[in-house]
Amino acid sequence: MLTVRSLHKRFDGTRALDGVDLTVGAGSVHGLLGENGAGKSTLIKSLAGLVTPDSGAIALDGAEVRIGSVREAEALGLRFIHQELSLVPHFDVVENCFVGRPYPRRGPFVDRAAMRALVQDAAGRIAPDLPLNRPVGRMTTGQKQMVEIIRALMTRGARLIVMDEPTASLSSAEAQRLHAAVRRLAEEGVAVVFISHRLDEVLEICDSFTVLRNGRTTGQGAIADVTRADLIRLMTGTDHPEARRQAARPVGASVLKVADLPFGPPGARLSLELREGEILGLYGLIGAGRSSLLKQIWGGRPHGGGMVTLDGKVMPPGRIGARIAAGAALVPEDRRAEGLITTRPIAENLAITDLSAVRHLPRLPLVSTRALATRAEAIRAKLSIRLGRVWDGPLTLSGGNQQKLLFGRWFGHPVRLLLLDEPSRGVDIGAKAEIHAIARRMADEGAAVLMVTSDMDELLSLSDRVMVMAGGQITARLDGPAITPAAVVAAAFAAEAAPIPPKEQNA
Repeated sequence: MLTVRSLHKRFDGTRALDGVDLTVGAGSVHGLLGENGAGKSTLIKSLAGLVTPDSGAIALDGAEVRIGSVREAEALGLRFIHQELSLVPHFDVVENCFVGRPYPRRGPFVDRAAMRALVQDAAGRIAPDLPLNRPVGRMTTGQKQMVEIIRALMTRGARLIVMDEPTASLSSAEAQRLHAAVRRLAEEGVAVVFISHRLDEVLEICDSFTVLRNGRTTGQGAIADVTRADLIRLMTGTDHPEARRQAARPVGASVLKVADLPFGPPGARLSLELREGEILGLYGLIGAGRSSLLKQIWGGRPHGGGMVTLDGKVMPPGRIGARIAAGAALVPEDRRAEGLITTRPIAENLAITDLSAVRHLPRLPLVSTRALATRAEAIRAKLSIRLGRVWDGPLTLSGGNQQKLLFGRWFGHPVRLLLLDEPSRGVDIGAKAEIHAIARRMADEGAAVLMVTSDMDELLSLSDRVMVMAGGQITARLDGPAITPAAVVAAAFAAEAAPIPPKEQNA
């Protein structure tokens, strides 16, 4: 149905596409793979009418087409779910699904009942419990991702849907629900291009694949003919080791204590303890409360009772500054909305947590550009951040390097508590390994690490202990050999796993 032949594209001398080929059949699920910077985004933008290729051809049903705009792509039946979310925060789910589309009408009036029915029909296929009347600004990142997917699924006339990392913030169970919806689309004759760094799900859901590296096609064919190791080799040119559980690390003194925090159902309380050198993984389905708990510990949300202490010092509710002064650091889930300052250069993004280190004089509110550049170069070297100039914007970097910026801004701080929310969301396998190495190094240097993740491989390979949440409560505490995928998933379903008694929640 879709054929791309020898597509080329340059940006300011940089070769983004260097003769890319792609073939996708109607009614098939096609995996598009490659590390960040391999050319996937430029290829997709060419199909979406956002980028004009320098040369090459795009054909639908054997007829060559020129896609000059987003509207032309949509008229051809091409739909796109981009990795970076594009929702109106104060609109609810129904209103967001109709942005840029004609509203159903009853005479001169907008027919809101018909709008809701159309959205509910699409939502019922993958997210029947999603609150359609809630403003998306009050939703989790995973729920927002579901809204983006629903927008694409409810569009009539779709012949090809491109999904860019649609499961990056979804748990295994939620991803399985999405996979079922994708298969139904394929059975209806829709072609799906599925972009994911989760190779296991690519092997499970896709019929065929194309791998890009450095702007070139390095492999394509039937998914049944390749293994996970084959795909890694095609993506990177080398073999990456499989994720393995790390040997238990010695832990030190208590760093974080959360005592009797009002959280979850009315009257429920939550307690936990974390020690230096330890990585505690926090798992659960969307809406389980993992990110909300992290934000309360961080001080981003006030709490009406209980106590949070760092190194024995009580942290006032809703005071982020007090936590930073005590040695807390955060890498948030949504790096664009909650992490990066996209309008400021890389050097300033790296300095934002410690402006005193880059001032001309300690008492003057003026920063030194030389000090900014020196600090940025030191962090770049320490974390192997691949960038052009430190004065470029952060969005010029790949997802993995953007994520490293969020770690790098804490460079030079005596980090005692590191809070990670989906630390490898939307990054390739090489960057993921580097991010894991950074987290382990910080733990080895004495930090206590609390990590929220929906990636089972990440949870199993990085965590010393695991807590599972459902309905705002801890439903399982797992150590050592007890940390298995079956145990984790079973505890993630509130209906199937009763919450453990409050006294046992004191981890």
